[in-house]
Amino acid sequence: MKQFPYVLSTFFLSEFGRAMYFVTVTWVLYGITGDAVYTGILVGLGFLPGVFLNLFFGVLVDRFNRKRLTLIAVGMSAAAMTVLLGASGAGTVGTALIFAVHMTVQTAGSLFRPAIQALMAECFPKEHLPQVFSRSASAAIVGGLAGAGAGGLLLSVLPLTASLAIVTAAFLTAVGSLFFLEPVKESTDEAAGKKSVLRDLADGFLYVNRNRFLLRLFVIMFTGQLVFHSSLGFLSVYTADYLLQPASVYGFLDAALSAGGALAGFAGAWWLKKSSNRVGVYSLFIVFSGLLVTGLAPHTAAAFLGVFLIGLGTTWIRVLLQAVQQMSTEPAFHGRMASLRMLGNQSSVVISAPVLGWIAAGGGANAVYLALAVPVAACLLYAFRLSGHKEFAGFTKTAA
Repeated sequence: MKQFPYVLSTFFLSEFGRAMYFVTVTWVLYGITGDAVYTGILVGLGFLPGVFLNLFFGVLVDRFNRKRLTLIAVGMSAAAMTVLLGASGAGTVGTALIFAVHMTVQTAGSLFRPAIQALMAECFPKEHLPQVFSRSASAAIVGGLAGAGAGGLLLSVLPLTASLAIVTAAFLTAVGSLFFLEPVKESTDEAAGKKSVLRDLADGFLYVNRNRFLLRLFVIMFTGQLVFHSSLGFLSVYTADYLLQPASVYGFLDAALSAGGALAGFAGAWWLKKSSNRVGVYSLFIVFSGLLVTGLAPHTAAAFLGVFLIGLGTTWIRVLLQAVQQMSTEPAFHGRMASLRMLGNQSSVVISAPVLGWIAAGGGANAVYLALAVPVAACLLYAFRLSGHKEFAGFTKTAA
């Protein structure tokens, strides 16, 4: 576990930069446009490139050096933020540039996640993966907590250029941290050229078709990701329009969502042991409760509780089931299975985000959270049925 500090610092710094960036640009975008529909378009367009590229990213991760790919992904985010920083200094930040930078950052994230997950599988023994995934998620969420809080506060006291400079520095430092991470068994580029890319893609689909357990996990994780990204994406509109609060409160609400995720990460192994095969059921119920509280919040204090519960439940769904997924996947398919999962996750956001933006514009931003409770309730019933599956119970007990 000597490599663990480098993993933690990479997750912390990259998520700090991402969270502070997202708080900043969504608030600036809403200030420029004054229209929640643009927020929905931003969230949806951000994931659009990943919908087309995820499958190829999975093949890249399974064919090439995973550390190198992770460095490229974080470097892309740093480069995009450098462009936005330069535009801010020149006073030329506009809607089109915000959309372009956001699509680049999200696309980089689509490569970063399968690459870093596969890289961790190379760096640590299989039996340590639940702990590694849980603790690294905690580091990421604490980074997000710090980034969101800093973003909200600094928007009130610093010019946009200063905030973007901090974000850029965070991504560049994450790149530096990655250089110190050395896999026990380093991946190479030897697999490249043995098969065509299309053959590798086909093999990935055949593999997941044979392993229906993975598909069942994807359905639950798909719902958790949909709620997480949508809740986060519309939080600025919710704060400004529904709660009628300033940017600093928005930053603290974002931080409350991250705080729920941080607690979930630290308590992940305990929660999996306690919940066992019902981990999906209990976590989804927490998410459902958080959505109702947020959607019906009579005042700001209730909103803090609601988003905290959303962060808690969605993180348990995303992190713990990802660990189970990695343990049940052959190493040669780690990248493709992670990308297939992300393909479903991001497609759902691309499709639903504009619809949720329309709901927010017509029915109020709180209606977004009430609308998200509907698919969560349906998935809750699905997860309850799945919890009785012997295969699911076996893997959750092994992971615990």
